[in-house]
Amino acid sequence: MGKRHAKQPVMRAVTRALRIRIGVVCAGFALVCFTVLPARLVQLQIMDGEEYARRAAGQQLRDTVIPAARGDILSADGTPLACTETCWTVRASPRELDDALVEPAARAMEQLLGADYASTLQKLSRRTDNDCLIRRRITRAQADALLEWCGEHGAEGILVLEDVKRVYPEGNFGGSILGFVNVDGDGVCGLELAYNTVLKGRDGRVLTAKNAWGYNMPVHYETAVQAQQGHTLTLTVDAYIQHILENHLLAAVKEHHVGSRAVGIVMEPATGKILAMSTKPDYDPNEPRRIENEALRTQIDALQGVARKAALQQAQQAQWRNKAVSDLYEPGSVFKLITASAALDSGVCTPESRFVCAGKIRVAGTTFRCANGHIHGNESFRQGLSVSCNPCFIQIGAKLGKQAFCEYFERFGLCSATGVDLPAEPVKSEYYTAERMGPVELASCSFGQSSKITYLQMLTAVCAAVTFTAGSAWVRLLSGRTYWTYEQKFCIIYKIWNYKIRLFSFRKSPMV
Repeated sequence: MGKRHAKQPVMRAVTRALRIRIGVVCAGFALVCFTVLPARLVQLQIMDGEEYARRAAGQQLRDTVIPAARGDILSADGTPLACTETCWTVRASPRELDDALVEPAARAMEQLLGADYASTLQKLSRRTDNDCLIRRRITRAQADALLEWCGEHGAEGILVLEDVKRVYPEGNFGGSILGFVNVDGDGVCGLELAYNTVLKGRDGRVLTAKNAWGYNMPVHYETAVQAQQGHTLTLTVDAYIQHILENHLLAAVKEHHVGSRAVGIVMEPATGKILAMSTKPDYDPNEPRRIENEALRTQIDALQGVARKAALQQAQQAQWRNKAVSDLYEPGSVFKLITASAALDSGVCTPESRFVCAGKIRVAGTTFRCANGHIHGNESFRQGLSVSCNPCFIQIGAKLGKQAFCEYFERFGLCSATGVDLPAEPVKSEYYTAERMGPVELASCSFGQSSKITYLQMLTAVCAAVTFTAGSAWVRLLSGRTYWTYEQKFCIIYKIWNYKIRLFSFRKSPMV
């Protein structure tokens, strides 16, 4: 009895310690359940929820893009200048392709599609991949041949998907206006870039459920969103006039051995509509990266490595550049129309005002000569303009004065960008302000020297003079779903009879 009573306190102590341990364990478990686990759930579901949802969707869904057809670009007479054609793109799901068909499939794609064998074999050998790109934009004949091969060999996991590609039916025509698109269908330059969001449209999608092995589930698990085609862009450019202009410019380039490319434009003076515009040589938008200048292409092909890459990029950028919009130049004698208009409008001269040309004139110690050594003698304002006499216009500029000259220069829109809907137009031109202009600068500016403007600025100013408007002569028209635009550039000559200026669209010369 005594021993039994002695053990009871010990047992009670052990039981108490055990209960404490059990309580601590339960408290720890409760702490984990009601603090750590909820915190982890908050992190997984709220903080990292989007990431895990994205991973789950990637494992459970196959997202196939349906490319939207890009909107057409049409000339004013309805000639398609840029349009979209159906083609096919080949993709593969390597994990669905039988092991024994990996090498034969790579070889077949090399033979039928022109795909690189080593690269294709490497892609198909990644046996856990669900998707890889094999070849973009193949023809219908190539697609049919590949599908026939797959059928004959029972190859699964090779997908031939309908796609679209940009084509330019006229070939090397209007490249500096149109621009081109990259492999993703986005505009790189020209109108394709300026109106990219208008032309691009909205891609569609097909979401297909996948099972645990990565294979497509039945069709009723698919969700489709239809693609929306882009808008059509209709220009004021007339395809017939554009062809004539380009032919004349190419002939001028060859005849005069032009190295810096020729620029031409045809504009309707009363409205500012551009009927044709070209910079030659340019490029074929279907093959924009091919250098059109054969001699230059040969020089580049003779180079290697980094030197070849740099030379090729420089040549490509040069031929893509729309010189008519992006380059500044000294306009020369064609600017005399602006000086003449300013003098007549301000009243400092009349068509019968008299001037003297002795073949040269001296201004503040600087001698200016008449072109080609001509001596026109006593001449009227009208005669001085008709023969493009430099001394005559230096005297007209002096009568006008630097303050008025600079004011008219600005009013004709020659100080800032025109805002044309084409990329890469300079923000401002290079010119003298009245504060910086002295007698010599006024003299040279009066007949088109010393100031630098774009061809587009010059042409719009000339059209403003022709239509008796002291301002810009171009407009932008917008009509509903179809967008109307215009382009510009210049290569003109002028004559004046009875105070009326007449413009000719072409001149067989590399530059004016």
